[in-house]
Amino acid sequence: MDNPADLSTRQWATPRPAAAALLAAGVVLLLCAVVVASDAVGSVIIGVAGLMLLGFGAYASLIRPRLELSAGPQLTIRRIGGAVTLTPADVERVRLLTMRRIGRRSGQLEIDYIPAGTESSEESMLVVFSRWDLGADLLEVSEALHHAGFPVTDSRR
Repeated sequence: MDNPADLSTRQWATPRPAAAALLAAGVVLLLCAVVVASDAVGSVIIGVAGLMLLGFGAYASLIRPRLELSAGPQLTIRRIGGAVTLTPADVERVRLLTMRRIGRRSGQLEIDYIPAGTESSEESMLVVFSRWDLGADLLEVSEALHHAGFPVTDSRR
């Protein structure tokens, strides 16, 4: 008898310390904007940067986990607009991309799926994740998705 695949829930999200660092840096920049109030332009620029860091930190803290693989298999993608739960039949492809930018390799995990209520692949949705979004090696995430039965292609091969 074959052993079934491991169907435990796997979750990936931005590491909590990174989200906390963004929030802390945002607060520090907002305090700096108040301190340099004599320079109006500098204060505005620093204040906008602080607000952006607070926004990114709040997003990384609240939208957790970004990607969840559970029994079924089901893949749940969490975004600002809500969560989407997909089965392998809903997913057109999962693609692992690796590219060079400024002398350094970076990767992306693309998930192309057909939303519920649509039948045409022309209306597919594309969600792109980086290592920052998932807090894990993208190769490990793509292997877990492949092992669960999702159609994964690796552009590195």
